[in-house]
Amino acid sequence: MGIMTRFTRLFKADIHGVMDQIENKELIVKQCLREMEESLTQKQGRLNQLKASLDQVREEIRQLGRENAKTEQDLETAIAKEKDDIARLLIKKCIKTGQYMEASGRQAEALEKQIGMLSENIEAQKHQYAEMQLRSESWLQRTEHRKWEESTAGIINQTAWNYISDEEVELELIKRKDARKGGDPNE
Repeated sequence: MGIMTRFTRLFKADIHGVMDQIENKELIVKQCLREMEESLTQKQGRLNQLKASLDQVREEIRQLGRENAKTEQDLETAIAKEKDDIARLLIKKCIKTGQYMEASGRQAEALEKQIGMLSENIEAQKHQYAEMQLRSESWLQRTEHRKWEESTAGIINQTAWNYISDEEVELELIKRKDARKGGDPNE
């Protein structure tokens, strides 16, 4: 391996180490959660817009239906009075209204599909967000505990903290035997 290759690897490793120290992983996790929440909010806004559009299309269909019913009544009257010119005009109007109603019905179906897909997507993302929140809270607690251990390591020597001498064990055994006999353990 050439000296330049080794030097390049060492340089890259050092840069990555510096970047790891600069990045605050807690802040990155919190930022990811904020971005997920923002994405959910945006998708919920889009869902609300689609629902409003669907309501508008449905109202348009109802209005066209009322208009078509009125036109049909007028058509019956024109046919009964033998006004063929008016009847032809009303027939054209009925056909156009029917076409608009069909187009609006297709648009409503398309909106319903989009709403269904987006609703499923939002629900899945909500579950992912909740899971991510739980995981991050757990990770942050472990990190906090690790920091506490590191900060107390300088104060309390861990080997002294974890080391229990044989004399301490013997003393505890004597105290427990005395307590069992009914004697005063402090004598």
